[in-house]
Amino acid sequence: MHLGGSQETTPQRRTHPRGYALPWIILTVAIIAAIAAFVAPALTTLDDRTRASNSATQLRLIAAGFVQFGVALNQYPGRVSQLALPLTTSDKNTCGQNMSNGDVTTWAANAPFAPIYTSTNGMWTDIGRIRDSVPFRSYPPVKTPIYVELPGVSGEDAAMLKNVVDNGTGDTVSFAAAVNDTTTVRYRVLSSGIIVNNRC
Repeated sequence: MHLGGSQETTPQRRTHPRGYALPWIILTVAIIAAIAAFVAPALTTLDDRTRASNSATQLRLIAAGFVQFGVALNQYPGRVSQLALPLTTSDKNTCGQNMSNGDVTTWAANAPFAPIYTSTNGMWTDIGRIRDSVPFRSYPPVKTPIYVELPGVSGEDAAMLKNVVDNGTGDTVSFAAAVNDTTTVRYRVLSSGIIVNNRC
């Protein structure tokens, strides 16, 4: 008989099915992995395009420097570094002719011709190094384009640069089929239409 006190009850334990959370964890991880696999190629392509765009910007600055150099000195530099480093009489133009004392004086009065540092060891871009030397043209010169070259560029980077600069169809960027996954990119800094009076 129970007299006036509260009846004691044993608390009931709530039971959870074992392993209930594990399937949710596995499902969540699987969804995240699927999203990552879907997004990763797009991020890689975006990164490749960004590197090509940055390189194209540097190449355009060099091309603008060649134009300014040509206007000031009535000829074009045989090395990219001549856009920013002091000119000497042992430096050559694109036809392999030495610069004169007058050219050295004119350079000093007008330089630099590029707002970026250009080294005699070449200039690094996001896709490779721009070779300092410019391919010589024949003398007397004909109206042929002037190029700078980037050796050792991956085939993918070369194609992306062409896509960024020429929309894949123009002729500012050219390269041969990649050998061992690399190629030499030629970037036209001056077209024959811009070169005035067949200047070197």
